[in-house]
Amino acid sequence: MKKKIHPAWFNISPWIVLAMLVVLAPVMTIMTIQDLKRQRLFMTELLREKGFAMIRSFEAGLRSNPQEMWTPFELQKFLMESAQQPDMDYMVITDLEGTIIADSDPSLLGEKYDPQLPLREIAARAKPEWRQFIRPDGADTFEVYKTISTHGVLLLRQDIQQPLILFIGLDTGPLSAAQAADMRYTVGLGLFVLLLIVSGIISLALAQSYRSSESLLARIRIFSKTIIEKMPMGLFVFDHQKNLALINQAGELISLRISGDQPPGSIPSFLVDLLREMEQTGSTLEKETDISTADGKTVSLGLIGSPLHEEKGTIMGYLFLARDITEILSLRKEKDRNQRLATVGSLAAGIAHEIRNPLSSIKGFATYFKERYKDHKDDGEIADILIAEVERVNRVITQLLDFSRPVIADRHNIPAKKIIEQSLKKIESQIADRTIHIQKNLPDEQTVIWFDADKMEQVLLNLYMNALDAMPKGGTLTVSMAAQKNDMVQITITDTGCGIAPKDLARIYDPYFTTKSTGTGIGLAIVHRILEFHNGRIHVESEEGQGTTVTLLLPREKPLASEEKERNDTNETYHFNL
Repeated sequence: MKKKIHPAWFNISPWIVLAMLVVLAPVMTIMTIQDLKRQRLFMTELLREKGFAMIRSFEAGLRSNPQEMWTPFELQKFLMESAQQPDMDYMVITDLEGTIIADSDPSLLGEKYDPQLPLREIAARAKPEWRQFIRPDGADTFEVYKTISTHGVLLLRQDIQQPLILFIGLDTGPLSAAQAADMRYTVGLGLFVLLLIVSGIISLALAQSYRSSESLLARIRIFSKTIIEKMPMGLFVFDHQKNLALINQAGELISLRISGDQPPGSIPSFLVDLLREMEQTGSTLEKETDISTADGKTVSLGLIGSPLHEEKGTIMGYLFLARDITEILSLRKEKDRNQRLATVGSLAAGIAHEIRNPLSSIKGFATYFKERYKDHKDDGEIADILIAEVERVNRVITQLLDFSRPVIADRHNIPAKKIIEQSLKKIESQIADRTIHIQKNLPDEQTVIWFDADKMEQVLLNLYMNALDAMPKGGTLTVSMAAQKNDMVQITITDTGCGIAPKDLARIYDPYFTTKSTGTGIGLAIVHRILEFHNGRIHVESEEGQGTTVTLLLPREKPLASEEKERNDTNETYHFNL
């Protein structure tokens, strides 16, 4: 079976990622903008210094030959040659009215140069200045300007107002390209750093999530394995090809007990039919069945099977749970039997009282007729028979009343070995003229049971008498005792008699059920009641023609006072109502 595993990425909440972006994005944006501002200031300062240097170079050129005068032609030629320098866009000289005196572009001579500039204020300051603007043709221009001295310049017109102002326009294209490249680099670096930080945080979260998931998965595996291995029910899992994929310890024990040794991975025999039925129906099935084990015994199994579906509905395997419900079914039968006994007990109490009164009258009349006709032998014998039968019916009614009354017990710690030996002595006279041998397997230590001594003797005598009646031609009566680990004492009574037929075994505790011609069928019912009251149990195993074994489990210790008080009243009576 293939288990679908989700990537650890999906274990991170998208809200965490969004929160990181919300916090980090503004920080990185501000850092990027500040960096771009610093680059822009640096480039502006570079252009300004370059322009001022050109102005100083131009002024130095004018002063290079103080013995000669610069004619307008020579000045125009000097401007045109100077404008050929790299990164130089234009050079213009104007008067204070803005009229172009000289220009690197001769076609602009005599025109006005940007009438918006306050030229007189610029001339008054006499310091180099700069500006950056967009020209009417759309070009981005960085311009430096300064008032220059007219010494050594031959002016053609005397109306030109002095001093003159020099304008130098620098080409910002390369610098703009460099600035754009720097901007892209800075933005890319900012995004990269942002991505790196987010990735680092996510990686840490993933690592933490992975460690947590790994630890949780390990705990889940240990927990699941413990549950599967320790669960009292047998677990069987098959894949879609019906190969055994998983079996727990309880399942192995059940499979070994029923099917014996079988090839690993094969389908246990008790699951073949259920698996075939589930494969046809595709639904969950549940049933109880009796199955013969490898050693010839019969056990009852409760089976539950369910197909395992994938998300798309395809069957990917089958799961079965199996448990031994033999004891549960036995308890069910015992419960039903107890209910029948309760009903019979209530009915018997009412009937017994109704019958006993007429019997007393019948016995009185029989006694009267016996005395009256004592001289008539035949009539006297008839009266004797009538009296005997009335007494027999009265004994049956007495047993019936004893059965229907609450059990009254006076429990003490009594030695089990002593009570067994005392009860066996009471049947010695009954086996004197029979070929019956008594065998005792009793331990030397004094094992104590919490029981009423008289009731215990009544239980043992009933069982002994049943064993003797089952061996009319002789045999062996074996009585054994052993202490159990669960605070119980086990007493086993085994005979080699005729045994009990399988069809009769389930009814042996029913009142008045008997296979003996002279029995009343109430002995085992009384034994069952006494043991039930004393928290004991009885189990009968018999094979027809081979004998019977009766196993008694009796409590060893006196219970705590609180438990005893809760279970009984002070007179320790038990009403036979379930």
